Amino acid sequence: MLKSEIDEILRQSLSDLRLSRSEKKGLKAVLDDLGLSEGDYGQLRKSAFEIAVETLNDSRSRQIVEWLEELMKVLVPRGETAEKPPRAYFSPEADCRDRILSLFHAARKSVDICVFTITDNQLTREILASHSRGLKIRIVTDDETSQHQGSDTKQLEEAGIPVRFDNDEQHMHNKFAVFDGKAVCTGSYNWTRTAAEHNLENIVVFHDPSICGKFSGEFERLWELFS
Repeated sequence: MLKSEIDEILRQSLSDLRLSRSEKKGLKAVLDDLGLSEGDYGQLRKSAFEIAVETLNDSRSRQIVEWLEELMKVLVPRGETAEKPPRAYFSPEADCRDRILSLFHAARKSVDICVFTITDNQLTREILASHSRGLKIRIVTDDETSQHQGSDTKQLEEAGIPVRFDNDEQHMHNKFAVFDGKAVCTGSYNWTRTAAEHNLENIVVFHDPSICGKFSGEFERLWELFS
């Protein structure tokens, strides 16, 4: 979602001089899905003040300031590191796949994917789309499963996405991805249609810098190991 679209949401909220509970809940959901950094939140806070100033006059000043005070409770992340609590998702049904897709949508720089196999066409299309819009995508995967019918690894490699294989008798059985170095998705969930529609699987999404750093470090280790 573009900044202009968020600004329009803020202006609509200000039109009745109050930030309702449903508006706060809806805005928070939008911001959570975008995976914003502290700098992004700072820009949004600046925009909120500017929008308030646009409509400021003496008779309405108190109400506008009260509106802005309530809005800041949504826009200012809690805690110095602006960390979000871990969240768990389960399959079958679309929760796991949809959360992975939303992480791709929110990514702005890079996605490092370390998964046993990729056969889910929806996820494959999103990987290709993210690659096309300039994200740095890298994939580490299992060599044996990449040869199975239905594997999308070759398609991704042919599109110019760097892919490395374990080339080992043992399986590279990890299932995690790191988004912009700031979010990690991991769990039992294989990136397959079967996992999405039939299997009992799970993922957990972390924004903790320490955890993200550990997974990023492991990805780099495997990337070099399988070079």
